Amino acid sequence: MNPDIEVRTYFARHRNALVARGDFSELFAAWYLHRMDSGTSLPPECDPFGRDALAALTLHCAGRPRKETCAWTVCLQEPRMNIFAACDNTSGTVVANVFTENVREISKGAFYSDVIDSGKPPRRSVIDFEGNDFFKAVEQFYSKSEQRSARFFWHGEEDLVMVAAQPDCDLEWLESLDAAAIATLDADVELALLEKRFYRFECGCNQERMLDFLRPIFRREGEELFAGEETLRVQCPRCGARHLITRESLEAHETSSRPPSASP
Repeated sequence: MNPDIEVRTYFARHRNALVARGDFSELFAAWYLHRMDSGTSLPPECDPFGRDALAALTLHCAGRPRKETCAWTVCLQEPRMNIFAACDNTSGTVVANVFTENVREISKGAFYSDVIDSGKPPRRSVIDFEGNDFFKAVEQFYSKSEQRSARFFWHGEEDLVMVAAQPDCDLEWLESLDAAAIATLDADVELALLEKRFYRFECGCNQERMLDFLRPIFRREGEELFAGEETLRVQCPRCGARHLITRESLEAHETSSRPPSASP
């Protein structure tokens, strides 16, 4: 199992802002090792976007309800890619993937946020944004969808800080923040610790889940799915891991999943 990282949230007194912070070195290392194990690689210019997505979504979720799961899909045009990240607060797991093939051209960047909260209908928010900076895209998502301001800053190479407005926030102070202000934030602002949460890189995909995913397709289009072969390579859309599925295993899974026939 991958190691947990600690994320802390604070309330900035007299500024009325939420501060979330974490050192993501272990999370990034787990992501790189996972990609090596699954044989996936990214163009060098795309790699930082996956790191940014993992860190930004984790900080976002650290300030959200504990039973909430959130997924972001961010479509960029230059370089052209789709960035996916998901975080489950119930299990403390986060995952990311970057897609560079068959990405359609659009006039502006697009940001999709999907939220599942226990006992409530799923929610989706969609905004468009300008530019190709991932953190600026998240900040525009906060402004347009969350209806509040948020800022992101690297404090060191793998230590990210998010400052998000709360009711009656000092917005002039929030907008004036820069890297130098973040470096002295602990000394300049009274921060009250709210919570510590722990996250790790983990998808949870396995052979059984891939069989469940393929079963309805196999039922409708079995021959087309395997195209005359006895094996099928499937890539997990959440994390990029590759799974080898045999026709025999899928047939057995289909048979075992059928409800028992009624007795005469």
